[in-house]
Amino acid sequence: MMNPKVQTLLKAVVLAASGLMFYAKISDGTLSFYINQRFAWLSLVAVILYLALAMTMVYQATQQRQSEKRPGDLAEFEVIPLQARTPRRAYSHRASWLALGLLALPALLGFFTPARPLGASAIESRGIGLAAPSRPGTITQAQRVATGPKNILDWLREFSRSADPGAFDGREVDVIGFVYKDPRARPNEFWVSRFAVSCCVADATAIGLLVQTEDAEALEPDSWVRVVGKLKAGEFAGESIPVVVAERVERTQQPEHPYLYP
Repeated sequence: MMNPKVQTLLKAVVLAASGLMFYAKISDGTLSFYINQRFAWLSLVAVILYLALAMTMVYQATQQRQSEKRPGDLAEFEVIPLQARTPRRAYSHRASWLALGLLALPALLGFFTPARPLGASAIESRGIGLAAPSRPGTITQAQRVATGPKNILDWLREFSRSADPGAFDGREVDVIGFVYKDPRARPNEFWVSRFAVSCCVADATAIGLLVQTEDAEALEPDSWVRVVGKLKAGEFAGESIPVVVAERVERTQQPEHPYLYP
């Protein structure tokens, strides 16, 4: 078991590292790869709390050192009455090296693992949704009507307002997303996709629009594209859905905020 003072200082280091990791994510703009932007202020609160706790641990370690008994202290020669020498169960709150290592692991991963948003590989394990996800406590999808340019989430909300995929034939589409190639799709098809995040990446839902274009095979999965085209009634995996017939597909940069928020 490690020395109590060393243990306290190591706890302070772990707390400070966790706080600095959160601060680094906020500073470089990659925090949005992990959580919904409306919860960003909680991360700033976490930075303050982590650093405050780390300073508290350092202060505690200095107090432990000052309270250590010196060899000449009379307290070392205090006689304890026999009646008071009753056995007590020993409880230890000291952390092992393994426990401290596990606590430090998230901070280490945050510092040394490249930050990147969810992409096509995550869709392969989660599947892609054909309906717009909703956030509890908000108005229903049928009530929400986007004004101005529509993104993928807005179009799925529009689709939920009608049971007839043909009702959208001829509507113009201009969306941005990353390329996902479903093995069930035809060679001339791909999904222009985004992830919708209500809270954090743990509840992320992959959504997309099926696109038909002769350039589909030349597009690389995870590459970000802008798709301009028109809708028509189509079919995917036995289900009737609106499909985008692309007029042009342009490569583009990943947006600053790659996720969409219900």
